[in-house]
Amino acid sequence: MKNRYILILLAFLCWNIACKDAPEYQVEETQANTDYFHTNNVLISAHRGGSGLKNYPENCLETLKYLDGKGINLFEVDITQTSDNKLVLFHDDHLERLTTGNGSAKGKTAEDLRELNLVDDFGNETPYKIPYLEDVLKWGKRNNTYFMIDFKRGVPFEDVIDLIRKEKMENNVALISYTVPQAEKLHKLAPEMMISVSARNHEELNKILDTNIPHNKMLAFTGTRLSPQSLFDELKKLKIPINLGTLGNLDKKAEAGGDKLYKVWREQGVDIFSTDRPLEVYQQLK
Repeated sequence: MKNRYILILLAFLCWNIACKDAPEYQVEETQANTDYFHTNNVLISAHRGGSGLKNYPENCLETLKYLDGKGINLFEVDITQTSDNKLVLFHDDHLERLTTGNGSAKGKTAEDLRELNLVDDFGNETPYKIPYLEDVLKWGKRNNTYFMIDFKRGVPFEDVIDLIRKEKMENNVALISYTVPQAEKLHKLAPEMMISVSARNHEELNKILDTNIPHNKMLAFTGTRLSPQSLFDELKKLKIPINLGTLGNLDKKAEAGGDKLYKVWREQGVDIFSTDRPLEVYQQLK
């Protein structure tokens, strides 16, 4: 009888521990985003939702629509939170570069920001407004587009994840992390979603491989410089998609050489191009 009570007590303790450790969100077996990001086709991610386009500002819904009409269906977008807790697409801490406003973006309500017009990368005022993340996700759902979600400083992961789930876009996003703790937290909060992890060298890759994040939920951001071929080869063996940030110097280098370098980098193993020149990459690789 005594042994029986001991067994019952042990069973209760094990059940209690398991419940505490279990994730709050139950992951379904089949996830469509795994298929999208683990494709043999090259993916082109428009940095900041599209930049360097005349009359089309970055992080702007109308810009996403324009590029979608040109064949681009993956967008890296920057999420910030207003003082009244609304989630919007906006990159900078100040208003001058991107809008008709001035001063700090901090402390502004969504209504304050929406009174301003967005400005393109050439300083041209447009009639477009700072978009709500909710509206962007709704549009993305209707048009089957995909997003790389970049959290600006201070934006609660939970608020963005809750909105993604509300709009049933779990299978259409990858959440961007910059450190191992960030990646682990994002995976714990959203185990059903893809996580972009930093893997610019073998050391960073080994650190992320030591986590409990499944390989099929990872995208490896290898930085904005070319990594050794050995890193690409290892990622290929692990079946983790390679995301190269050509934005900046690599895009400029490609442009100077007639854009042929995009084909070279593709042949070296790049699966996703995060670029400021999505249309040019598309023309070369699609």
